[in-house]
Amino acid sequence: MAHKTQTSMSPHLGAPDAEMESTSDVDRLFIQATDNLIALYRGIERRTLDLPFVSFMPLLIFLWSVMKFYFFLIVGLVLIIPTNLVILVRNFFPGHWRYRPFFLRHLYYAWLWIWRGEAPTSPGIFVRPFLKIFMRGHFDRRLRRLRAEILLRDELSDATRSALLARLDAALERWKPAPLQALFFSVLFPAVISFPSWWKAWTELLKSFGIHIPTELVGNVVPNISPILLIFFGATACSYALTIPTTGFMAKRGLFIGGEVDMICFPGRQEGCGAYRKEREILGGVGLHACESPIDLWLLGFAVVLSLFFTLFVWDLYMSFIQSELIAYIPSMRPDLMGGVEFQRDNVSKLPNLISIIVIGLLLPVAALLRRRAVRV
Repeated sequence: MAHKTQTSMSPHLGAPDAEMESTSDVDRLFIQATDNLIALYRGIERRTLDLPFVSFMPLLIFLWSVMKFYFFLIVGLVLIIPTNLVILVRNFFPGHWRYRPFFLRHLYYAWLWIWRGEAPTSPGIFVRPFLKIFMRGHFDRRLRRLRAEILLRDELSDATRSALLARLDAALERWKPAPLQALFFSVLFPAVISFPSWWKAWTELLKSFGIHIPTELVGNVVPNISPILLIFFGATACSYALTIPTTGFMAKRGLFIGGEVDMICFPGRQEGCGAYRKEREILGGVGLHACESPIDLWLLGFAVVLSLFFTLFVWDLYMSFIQSELIAYIPSMRPDLMGGVEFQRDNVSKLPNLISIIVIGLLLPVAALLRRRAVRV
């Protein structure tokens, strides 16, 4: 009888041991995930310590690349076929000469940029606060998702749950993100829009350096700007205001991919997935999945819509205004040029603008799909 009782109780005696072992495994899993995730984010933040507050280098690098592309395009259209034909004939003999791609190398770079899932745009002025906003926002969303999972996971022991929550709360406090919309609408956008009103201050500043600008230029020209020019300047200001946060997000992507710090604004030139893959593995170990919001694609999409609106509805009015102003300006300044000047509005066609806008708009969903395929989210 005693033997039967002992045998019947053995499953119940073993159940707490199995449950304790299972709970210990879950505790260890979440402890490791929390440690690895915080360590990963610390390593990413450490790479930003030496970045400048503001840098024009991404814009200058892009402009230099555009100049090289146009140079090799002009030269290549004439020389690419005969030059490589000579090299082909030469390679029939012993030895080997490299073929000259001219502008094809730049086209391959652009194709590779899109293939890696990056937005079909170029970086502008780098401002470090925008990089920190996007970086800390990324940290905050992942850490909060892990915190919610720890809070609701029944298999965790109370002691482990309390310790992990305290550690995550400390990390969240450290990486508390500033709201992007507050910085954009309270600082950047008003600064760009109100730029014409700074002219008086700018003239005083330039005067201190010995540069004199006629004060009547401010008093007469600025208040009498045409509504067409105001629309043009407003649309241009909005577009350029969007390039700064877009550049910040591109820098954040380059930082996560793990490329050189000096080239983080060019994520399309960097191979691999970097911290994105490590983060996915860490969160996947505890059953979590998170994807990055394509903020750069959203901002570029808004700029495309803005450019399309301006091209369709304002372009003709703007060009008519510019030509009428030139017709009135040239006779008074250079009467000798007026006889040979004939203005044709059709010569300044909006078709190239429409084609470039449509191409960029079509590349946006392609980049979004390729980004998800490349696991760089």
